[in-house]
Amino acid sequence: MIDQLLQRVAEGGVHSYEDLAQHLSISLPLLEMMLEDLARLGYLRPVGNSCAGHCEGCAIGGCSVAGPGRLWTLTDKGARAAARLNP
Repeated sequence: MIDQLLQRVAEGGVHSYEDLAQHLSISLPLLEMMLEDLARLGYLRPVGNSCAGHCEGCAIGGCSVAGPGRLWTLTDKGARAAARLNP
């Protein structure tokens, strides 16, 4: 399941926590734990502080994602791993 999450992030675009959790059929707390695990292992890194309605200062530039969550991006290690998952 963590591979599916990594692949989804690698697809690009902006996904809300709710969308990711629904796509993976998991709870929000489990999603948050998986994202933190991927970050701890060096596959993801957070972008900015949070996604809490501060769109005007957002590095993404107006994604229209509302609700709890953080912005994440793949690291080089994460991009390599995702590429191996999608040959």
